[in-house]
Amino acid sequence: MVKLITVDMDGTFLNDNKEMSPEFDRVFKSLKEKQIKFCAASGRQLASLKSVFDKYKEEMLFVAENGAVMEIDGQVIINATLTRDVSDRFLNRLKQLDDMRILYCTSDYSYIDRTDEESMENARMYLPKFGIVKDFTKLDKLPVKISVHSKNGYYKDFKLLVEEFSDEASICTSGFDWLDIVPKGTNKGTAIAKMQDMLGISPQETMAFGDQMNDFEMINQAYYSYAMDNAIDEIKQIARYTAPSNNEFGVVSTIKEVFSID
Repeated sequence: MVKLITVDMDGTFLNDNKEMSPEFDRVFKSLKEKQIKFCAASGRQLASLKSVFDKYKEEMLFVAENGAVMEIDGQVIINATLTRDVSDRFLNRLKQLDDMRILYCTSDYSYIDRTDEESMENARMYLPKFGIVKDFTKLDKLPVKISVHSKNGYYKDFKLLVEEFSDEASICTSGFDWLDIVPKGTNKGTAIAKMQDMLGISPQETMAFGDQMNDFEMINQAYYSYAMDNAIDEIKQIARYTAPSNNEFGVVSTIKEVFSID
């Protein structure tokens, strides 16, 4: 019997226009009646997730910043932060690479250092709480995650960063041109495992949906694991099932089918 459903956001729960299914309200109410908990698990900041689910946030669970931050029953849990040494060395290394957009994420706030139109548009879209700084290394609060955007994509610049820092931090890609660095051993899967332990829910009672490499460990933490039809091959290879694409609102349609929600 499924007691927990956990879903990635971008490319999974939301369509490419960043919209949720118009049927979600009815589905969420039905899950609540069945006493099934619903969790949004994302690389986004907690405030961003709660803004998307503003109507439901008091009755939901959240995993933010790729597992570094959680919220269970209104309690915010910071699982880990990057050390000052790793953070500063990573940021200094980025200065040597071309055209990197950097996002410095603390447990409750995010910072950017560029004010061009594209950077500001992305910040306004995804970061309800953000500030602008000139030097990330001057910030007092340690980051739970540092995100990097490169127009060159992973296989050029990001491969170098993975090779240099993977022994000291967990590094994963989100799509072709985003890379996230979080504390070693931190990911959505370890956060979901902690959540399961706190709630007394087993992997066999968990359903998960994802599409990208930052969903890999979360997919492995659920028996009822679904790769979206638009997911990368690595996720399709480990998931037990496939759901219709995010643009078909495959998460909601699958939940409706599995739980016989009209």
